[in-house]
Amino acid sequence: MKNVKETGEQFSAGQNKKTEYMKHFWLFLKPYKKPLSTVYFLFFLNSALNLLPAIGIKYYIDHVLIANDANIFWLKAGSTAFEKTVFSLVFIAIMAVLIFLANCVGVAMHRKATRSVELVIYSIKLKLQDHINKLSLAYFNSARVGDILTKTVSDINNLSLMLRNSFHLVYVSIHLLLVPVIMFFISPLLSIIAMLPMPVLAYAFYAIRTKLKPLYRKQRSHQSQITSQLQETISGIKEIKAFSLEDHSSEVYRTVNRQFYDVQNEIMRVFSFNHQLSYGTMDWGRMQIAVIGGILMFYKIGSVTLGTITLFLMLSNYLYGSIGGIMNVMNLFQDGMVGLERIVDFLKIVPDIKDKPGAAKLEKDSVKGNVSFKNVKFSYGRAPVLDSINLDVIAGEKIAVVGPTGSGKTTLLSLLPRFYDPSTGSIEIDGRDIRDFTQTSLRQNIGIVFQETFLFYGTIRDNLLFANPGKTEEEMINACTMANIYNTIQELPDKFDTLVGERGVKLSGGQKQRLAIARVFLKNPAIVILDEATSSVDSVTEKLIQQSIDKMLENRTAFIIAHRLSTIQKCDRIIVLANKNIIETGTHEELLNKKGIYYDMHNVYAI
Repeated sequence: MKNVKETGEQFSAGQNKKTEYMKHFWLFLKPYKKPLSTVYFLFFLNSALNLLPAIGIKYYIDHVLIANDANIFWLKAGSTAFEKTVFSLVFIAIMAVLIFLANCVGVAMHRKATRSVELVIYSIKLKLQDHINKLSLAYFNSARVGDILTKTVSDINNLSLMLRNSFHLVYVSIHLLLVPVIMFFISPLLSIIAMLPMPVLAYAFYAIRTKLKPLYRKQRSHQSQITSQLQETISGIKEIKAFSLEDHSSEVYRTVNRQFYDVQNEIMRVFSFNHQLSYGTMDWGRMQIAVIGGILMFYKIGSVTLGTITLFLMLSNYLYGSIGGIMNVMNLFQDGMVGLERIVDFLKIVPDIKDKPGAAKLEKDSVKGNVSFKNVKFSYGRAPVLDSINLDVIAGEKIAVVGPTGSGKTTLLSLLPRFYDPSTGSIEIDGRDIRDFTQTSLRQNIGIVFQETFLFYGTIRDNLLFANPGKTEEEMINACTMANIYNTIQELPDKFDTLVGERGVKLSGGQKQRLAIARVFLKNPAIVILDEATSSVDSVTEKLIQQSIDKMLENRTAFIIAHRLSTIQKCDRIIVLANKNIIETGTHEELLNKKGIYYDMHNVYAI
């Protein structure tokens, strides 16, 4: 009894979850219900029109070709061969018109269906992109890129196929409903014969429906692993070559592909067996109609005529074909439902960082640049990183942040633009909690130069203006001049229109850093964060970058993370992070005189 109860509860939970996913699917469709309703109606109309020629042929065979014992339209019983010929030509013209109308409806429905589906999928893609942009860095620290790509590409494509085939489901369902009614009306006895294969077809349909969905879930998971592995291989190709890891990389890729291959084979095994079972059963059903229908006609049982047999053979294509069509559609539906579930689950992930209701816009002209950290604590999961950080910075002050590796320097400054939120405590700009402002307006007032500058595929101009599209050519040139990169750009063949390549691979590390500094000049923020901005360049390039930085920091509040202590000696204050807290603070000279951690670090780097 317990097992029965648990099974019932699991079934109920599964049904509730499925209902929830379908509700989300309806929310995707709701804005486009009018065009979608039109498409469904056109599929219904096309389905009905396709049945009319078959019915017409039955009466033509029975009352014109075989016998002429009844009036049919204007053709009287006992008509001459000439009258039958005229009627036949008119009949074929009428059938041609019906077929033409059905095809016109078919063209319209397919065009309308394509437009409607693309509108729905387009809106879902925008929702996914918007959601990705809203997710905090904490999510991307734990998520695999390949899994996200699979959701936004493969799962979307499968959802598109599911929606497209929902129209076809209407088409075949109409046949499944209408054809048995027509058959029973014409010949109840022969209709029973025609229905004999249906249980076998229903079993094949059920088997596909129940067995494929879990396999498609596995398929999606392995697809994500393959995409992630490829992404890691491409991103880490230098490391792979440097450490001679080509064979290892290929073996890992081979393993995840083998898992995908095995699942694909299992899917095809299930589908092909049941698919062929259904098609074999359909052929058996048609043969039954022809042979048993012929016997019934010989003995004049059940009002079966040659026209009736012909009609049933034609309708059997729609009847059995509808089962085959539903099986094909359900195969795509199972795949699409897995994609829908993954997309909905992804969209349900609540961003860690959100604008509070009524958040204000931090106006650029009003920002002075005073910053305060008040009793700030932060943890990555259960691992505490910062504990009770208190720091007041006045506008225009230059603050250097140093400390051992892993002491939380980058984490501390990542809290200021709200890449993360403190576990407790608050951060203020000009006396107001940064959570009172929208994230967009807050970040528009903070310029950041990371240790590794990311450049998007495109031109230098694109990368300078993507966050500042309203800036003029003159402003762009001035920013590049102050960043000591303008002359370098002028030496390039296409100058500002030079393509930088994927991730900026066509530019050196120093050139990318100076472009990042030029972007900050264009942004003109009141607060600047430099995270190891010169750590990965040579001493000559570092000098050029440092000159750019000195210009950039004039009249701005600045936070500077650096391992090279020589680059921060002119800062107004240096804070030393260790053991989750600020343990030393002062100028370069003051900290050397204290002979604490900073003193030890200075001596180590001076060697």
